[in-house]
Amino acid sequence: MTETGPALPPLSLYVHIPWCIKKCPYCDFNSHQRDETIPEAAYVAALLADLDTELAHVADRPLRSIFIGGGTPSLFSATAINALIAGIQTRIVFQEDIEITLEANPGSAEYSRFAGYRQAGINRLSIGIQSFQTTQLKALGRVHNAGEAHDAITAARAAGFDNFNIDLMHGLPEQSIEDASADLQAAIAHQPRHLSWYQLTIEPNTAFYSKPPILPDDDCRAEIQDAGQALLHAAGYRQYEVSAYATAGAESAHNRNYWLFGDYIGIGAG
Repeated sequence: MTETGPALPPLSLYVHIPWCIKKCPYCDFNSHQRDETIPEAAYVAALLADLDTELAHVADRPLRSIFIGGGTPSLFSATAINALIAGIQTRIVFQEDIEITLEANPGSAEYSRFAGYRQAGINRLSIGIQSFQTTQLKALGRVHNAGEAHDAITAARAAGFDNFNIDLMHGLPEQSIEDASADLQAAIAHQPRHLSWYQLTIEPNTAFYSKPPILPDDDCRAEIQDAGQALLHAAGYRQYEVSAYATAGAESAHNRNYWLFGDYIGIGAG
């Protein structure tokens, strides 16, 4: 009789794409303002070469999830994303119900690519809205406005994405409880299956760290948190980790793999 060892945990893959249109003042990730052109083909080749060095850790496990983050991955063309996913699949077997997420920012140049991403194999978008209020978006250094935020979500649905996440922040400069709640209500009205709602924090090596904005005090931020959680609960969203809320069965497989101590591989610059 042959003895077998304990089952290995599920396997996920994180892919980092470091370019942005411009650096946000609160961001401490490895991200950089793009030049006129991005070397897509060369970077995809480098990502796959990076993955080749990690294949010994796969141990014949299929991939449960892929998360393409950044930076702003939606600056890459659908052709480049297709080459990336195809290259990964030639190296690692995909689980039949694999979740493949791509982070995307609002803006007509980017959401015009959504249909191409869907055809390339992306089946989940994470849309970096942050706020539906133009004044707050300007304070956060975002390059989109409130109208483009709504348009991006509409474009995601039109492109065939029934599974998408809306990324929102709270505790923003001089934000009131009413303003924070209005952002959540605007997001809920789009009926996403998943919401990420996290508090703005000031991190070292960011523009906000050098010139801190005026943020709500601790009591106000606690009230924002309580009011927001009540809104989300009433709308049918369940909190399953610190900043992630989902409707029944729509929790992110990638998030859950991190939180449940699954294995993951990371490739790319940062």
